[in-house]
Amino acid sequence: MICNGLRPGALEAVLAGEREGTRFATREARYSSFKLWLKYAKPSRGTLLIDAGAVRAVREGSASLLPVGVVDVIGDFDAGDAVDIAEQNSSEGPARALAKGICNYSAAELRQVKGMKSAAVREILPRASEEAVHRDYLVVD
Repeated sequence: MICNGLRPGALEAVLAGEREGTRFATREARYSSFKLWLKYAKPSRGTLLIDAGAVRAVREGSASLLPVGVVDVIGDFDAGDAVDIAEQNSSEGPARALAKGICNYSAAELRQVKGMKSAAVREILPRASEEAVHRDYLVVD
């Protein structure tokens, strides 16, 4: 609640539950300061288009994004940069934004291993992380 505390009777009205000032409804979802920074302050350097299975895993299961779920890599970025994560559309319309996260791969590395399972990724990039974007560094819209 925000109200004018200098106006006589305003604080008493708020405490009595009367209509006074501006009321903000509480939200159930709470983000850490890190995730708020990631979502609103860290600029995205590219976009990852993901398949339907990865969309379900990220949206419903709060899971990490693995290279096997990546369909396309747009832009040029380094490991540690923020990327937008979007659902690949079967139609010609624009991709729907789904999340934003910090990528463990550069764009060039991820282009080499997109769509591959973890064992195949390790053959090409032996020191690579299992996750393209770890769930701790991922914020879903």
